[in-house]
Amino acid sequence: MTKPAEWQGPDEPDDSVLVDRALAGDRASFGRLVRRHERLVFRIVGGFLRNPADVEDVAQETFVRVFQALSTFRPGAPFRPWVVRIATRLSYDRLRRRLRSREVAWEELPLAEQRSARDLAGGAGPEDRIAARDLAERALARLAPKDRQALILAHLQGFTTAEVGQALGCSALAVRLRLHRARRAMRRAVEALLDGIQDAGKG
Repeated sequence: MTKPAEWQGPDEPDDSVLVDRALAGDRASFGRLVRRHERLVFRIVGGFLRNPADVEDVAQETFVRVFQALSTFRPGAPFRPWVVRIATRLSYDRLRRRLRSREVAWEELPLAEQRSARDLAGGAGPEDRIAARDLAERALARLAPKDRQALILAHLQGFTTAEVGQALGCSALAVRLRLHRARRAMRRAVEALLDGIQDAGKG
């Protein structure tokens, strides 16, 4: 039976041991860290991006950044949340660049945001779908980076508030407040855009 990438048996060295060995020049130990966490990284990146080439590219870049920054990793700190933070930041940066260049596809938006924009647009037909896509793209661009990151990790990846907090470097309470604010901000942004469209139609 094939073991999943994040599997760690009782005789397997923990992450901190592998980090120490990697810092000492043991490339095989870093390879074990990659295999142990690659499934998690791909899940996170896939939550932001849908294009397989982009997902592969950002996942690879994540581990390049992890390797480059390994010497700054605080001994004794949990390794997984640190990797999550790097993957999340790189994923968001890639998506933000695509949003700015208007290259992001409707299918690449998180499902909750597709539904929110579609519902506010008033339907699910082909024309409504196009209108909702445009609304969602513009509304996403208005969200603060960490608000969007919290939404992605909590709603797409199914992370607990504690895990989101570890990834973003804040408390579980701060995450709950951020998620509440992010949901309201997303809805307000879409509603404001709809009001602007309706006002323009009256002119």
